[in-house]
Amino acid sequence: MREAWYPRVQELLHLVEVRQSDYDSHFGDVAHGFVCNHAPNSPVRLHYVLPDGSGEPRFAQLARMLVRYITIYCYQATRRKDLGEIDRNELFMQARDLFRQVDSSGQVGELLVYFLLEAVLKAPQALKKMQLTTNAKEERKGSDGVHLRFDSSSQMLEVIFAEAKIWGSFTGALADAFKSMETFHDSRTKSHEVNCFTANFCVLSPELQEQVISYVDGENASRSRLVHACLIGFDWDEYKCLDDERRAAFVAEFEDRYRKWVEGFAIGHINDKAREFKHKQVRFEFFILPFKDVAQFRSWFLAELQGKG
Repeated sequence: MREAWYPRVQELLHLVEVRQSDYDSHFGDVAHGFVCNHAPNSPVRLHYVLPDGSGEPRFAQLARMLVRYITIYCYQATRRKDLGEIDRNELFMQARDLFRQVDSSGQVGELLVYFLLEAVLKAPQALKKMQLTTNAKEERKGSDGVHLRFDSSSQMLEVIFAEAKIWGSFTGALADAFKSMETFHDSRTKSHEVNCFTANFCVLSPELQEQVISYVDGENASRSRLVHACLIGFDWDEYKCLDDERRAAFVAEFEDRYRKWVEGFAIGHINDKAREFKHKQVRFEFFILPFKDVAQFRSWFLAELQGKG
């Protein structure tokens, strides 16, 4: 198994297109020991947006950086290869037109979870779902993205279905994520997503496609597993400390406050939802990301997308 997959692992890693430097300049993470106790091997990852020198988190800069990735997110490398400047500009405009131009759109979350999966898990996007969008005025059904990762420790191919929820409240975002995942399994969505993935994952070489299919729905199916990667974004009340006399203390204690908030509140809600989730075979990757103002972040992203930032 190890010998068969080793060159393919390297091929998967070469498909990662997010620059590590973009992650490092916009995100931090908090060291901790939290895991989801009611799902197999499911880590809870505490990320945050890095602040400027005054302690103000750089959400506007994050929105601008994400817009730079829209052609990579929407189109495979062969479509982008060897383009002249005019054609590159045209492709950017085509990618922009695939995004819903409304403040309530969840697509910025889809782009964000894609970015984190590639940067943190080194799990490349295997299906460019935005290319399959038939109506840019509607939210796309199903998962928010499909990624691949080979876990060398367990010798398992992981097919990762992304779920991004960015709400005003943590509990609201978490509940909606689990509701979406329940629907994914209880309806025909799971079968449709797998079929769509294996029929359209043209970012992979023919040899890698053949091997992935053997793991997803073939002789090696016992060596693959489904993973849900959940980005939970929310307005964090603690950020209000930046607007009054508590600012200096909050900046100095940020990671400790974040860690204690997760320990005292968030991890319990995650475990409760995982305990109630019917599909116990599923592994999760939880990405927790607090926002100062989710609505403002959406507005910044939309403004950058429209060239008004």
